[in-house]
Amino acid sequence: MMKHHQKKNAMENKTNAADTLRQGLTESFQKMADVSLASVRPLMDTMFSNISSLNQSFFEKGIPAIKLPRFRLQSEDCCAPKTSCPPHCLTSITRNASEGERIIVPFMVKNTCTTAKTFRVGVRELKDADGKKAPDQPKLNKDQVVLEPGRSERVLMSIDLANFSQGSTYSTEIVLREKDINQNICFTLVVDANSNIPVAEPLAEQKYRLRWQSWKDHFYCEPKVERPDR
Repeated sequence: MMKHHQKKNAMENKTNAADTLRQGLTESFQKMADVSLASVRPLMDTMFSNISSLNQSFFEKGIPAIKLPRFRLQSEDCCAPKTSCPPHCLTSITRNASEGERIIVPFMVKNTCTTAKTFRVGVRELKDADGKKAPDQPKLNKDQVVLEPGRSERVLMSIDLANFSQGSTYSTEIVLREKDINQNICFTLVVDANSNIPVAEPLAEQKYRLRWQSWKDHFYCEPKVERPDR
């Protein structure tokens, strides 16, 4: 009987200890929750206040329009930048010629855009270093080109140098224009006596003799054979 009573007391003590432990853990967790809520409550109050103000603003003024940036492929945008200009010379051409020549200067215009383009083509006055106009002005064989994407077209510029003087240098700009912006091909003309003109030097006729071949052939020349003196 005594043993049964002691066993019952032990079980009650164990149950009381477990209840005490659970109570302690519950109180600890509650304190931790209270501390956590107390620390974040000002932030939550501010957030809910901002949301309330934002909702009130949307209700009174409507949802504002959001401007999204416009994206465009680089290959599709062939217009000059709004804040800068293209280089002064897209390319440069220098031509050496001699007085009295009539020269023709070819150049190509290419459309590197993804849409068809029409370019007007013109040329400014040809002038020397002092600003004096050249005796003859350049002329183009066409004043515009219409190009499909990736296509190119040849343009010819001609100048008559009959009244030009040797040793002079002139310059001008060939202008390409689609809409609002001039884009230039810079051209320089050097009138030089040493402009790689081919020279033929005839030989003395007495060094050659005529020989008859047949009735259906012409005469032809062959060099004479010099015989040594005996």
